[in-house]
Amino acid sequence: MKAVRLLEYGGQLVFDDLPTPTIARDEVLVKIKSTAVNHIDLVKASGTVRQILQIDLPWIPGHEFSGVVEEIGRDVTTCTPGDAVFGTTNGMGAYAEYLAVKAAAISRKPSNLSFEEAASVPVASQTAWQGIFTHGHLEKGQTILIHGGAGGVGAYAVQLASHAGATVIATASGDDEAYLNSIGASRVVDYRKAQFEKVLREKFDVVFDLIGGDTQKRSFLVLKEGGHLVSATQPVSQEETAKYHVSGTMMRLVPSADELTRIARLLEEGTIRPDVASVYALQDAAKAWKDIAENLPGVHGISASVPEAARRRSHGKIALRVT
Repeated sequence: MKAVRLLEYGGQLVFDDLPTPTIARDEVLVKIKSTAVNHIDLVKASGTVRQILQIDLPWIPGHEFSGVVEEIGRDVTTCTPGDAVFGTTNGMGAYAEYLAVKAAAISRKPSNLSFEEAASVPVASQTAWQGIFTHGHLEKGQTILIHGGAGGVGAYAVQLASHAGATVIATASGDDEAYLNSIGASRVVDYRKAQFEKVLREKFDVVFDLIGGDTQKRSFLVLKEGGHLVSATQPVSQEETAKYHVSGTMMRLVPSADELTRIARLLEEGTIRPDVASVYALQDAAKAWKDIAENLPGVHGISASVPEAARRRSHGKIALRVT
């Protein structure tokens, strides 16, 4: 099979011929149709956080995928060859023509989505789901502030929270206001023009932090007593949580086929929608990484070619078409 590999930290991606993987009794072999590019792929490849996120080299990137079941292990009863599926990996392997994956990590692909759209869903949508519901305990009638609402995870968080009956306010660039309003945000605070804690008068039940740094520190000022601050980017200060009488959690995605099935149902109903910014061929993965690095300078040795103020990227994720 063809696959994209990284041979050394900070090195170039190479397009290789490799043996097709074999499956265990609880696994399925998926013929990959599409995978998506995630920031974490570039961060891992750079080696800058190898003490925390170590990879075994040579490494095939890819945390999420869509495709068709080619073969099933003898203990698998949830799918059959020919089924269109999507799901998550254990942190690698989806930049390839075939993938061996646990049956418990996949769900049937929403029938109304293309393979590229489906491949863009699992990581961002499940991160949003677990952030606001599992860790944030968001309920109907509550208020939530989402930092980075126009990003991949943020956009799903806005949609899911709005669907749950919460009042949603997001921080983002002012250019993203119309987009965020269209997917469920009742108000957008332009972080370039105002500090959210100075213009927001209400207190929030949940703050979902996708930015970190000073943004997280200032978020304590807008939380209700007993509220929840959930971060997907960095640990939350327990001294600050005690001071403000709130809870604070740094989450890590725990893939769940059950959650993904529920998300798939919402996608098929049109309640939430995916967003794909651009599609590259698998062999052009290096070009896709350069594209995404324009918005995440400093990772994988790639620097932005234009200043931040001049950068403008379409909403949505970058997908790789495998077949």
